[in-house]
Amino acid sequence: MEKKIKLICTDVDGTLVDGVSWLFLTKWLGCSIQKAIGIFNRARHGEITFAEGERMLTRMYRDSGNATRPFIINLFSKVRPKQGAKELISYLKKKGYLVYLISGAIDIYVEAVAKEVGADGFFANSSLDFDENGILRKIHYRDNHGEVKVEQLKKLVEAKGIGMDEVVIVGDSENDIEIFEATEKGIAVSCASDRLKRVAWKIANSLEEIKQIL
Repeated sequence: MEKKIKLICTDVDGTLVDGVSWLFLTKWLGCSIQKAIGIFNRARHGEITFAEGERMLTRMYRDSGNATRPFIINLFSKVRPKQGAKELISYLKKKGYLVYLISGAIDIYVEAVAKEVGADGFFANSSLDFDENGILRKIHYRDNHGEVKVEQLKKLVEAKGIGMDEVVIVGDSENDIEIFEATEKGIAVSCASDRLKRVAWKIANSLEEIKQIL
């Protein structure tokens, strides 16, 4: 007999929020989005290491004069989820599910979204390190988001005493392929990736449709 679902884990960027945390941050600090994307693409294509890319982004952000912890926390507190995101999380929690966010985005941002939608907790794959004066010192970015998400989920289910077959994942991009495969219960929502759809358990065109599945 199939085990009862106990935990729902959802992605953030593109799933609960329209947009990407790094692009939000770049824009709001007054930096060049084109330059930031260029740095990321150079790292992704092996032209520079991700560590070099992190240092380049850090310098660009610091040069804006705005890269302080209070400023960035305030920026991310203004992020608003997609229409229906808060309602979906509320619906899932009322049905008795634990709801966690697992995202490749920046920790301060994911924490703000988790608080806004009322999630039970969160994991983030990227973080910002600040010095004793609250000024950005270092960016921590892990490029293997898919593998990291699986690692984080394994820690979570172990802590909660839940099996992987009692978890549903909600995501929209190829970063979610590994975690979909790990649980075999992935819901691809508003998804343009055929690769993700091929490994999905269910496909939903909107957050509202997820209520019909769960």
